[in-house]
Amino acid sequence: MTVISPLRVGQVLEIGFPAFTPRITVHSDHSLTVEIVAGDNTGFSDTVDYEAVAVREGLVILSWREHIGSTIVHVLDFVSGEAYTAVTPATGVFVRLRGRIEILSAPSP
Repeated sequence: MTVISPLRVGQVLEIGFPAFTPRITVHSDHSLTVEIVAGDNTGFSDTVDYEAVAVREGLVILSWREHIGSTIVHVLDFVSGEAYTAVTPATGVFVRLRGRIEILSAPSP
């Protein structure tokens, strides 16, 4: 069985975490831009290479390494609308987050 990732080129989504909100824009099958649009670190932006693995319909593991050295791993559950995230900052303490996914732009499959 082939599982199709819900991530699409041109898609824009935001994840509402308690302390901040990142906006993720998918540019290609391997490039995205993450921008912090609210809360802590508002104004941060980075365009990175990413990997996405579709686990099952509506469930994706999305990961990347930012140019500042932080690593990000999201488990995006598009069925429940929840994101479970682990961040290893370039400096600081390992962080686990949970937030709501909002799809701002979803191109046709």
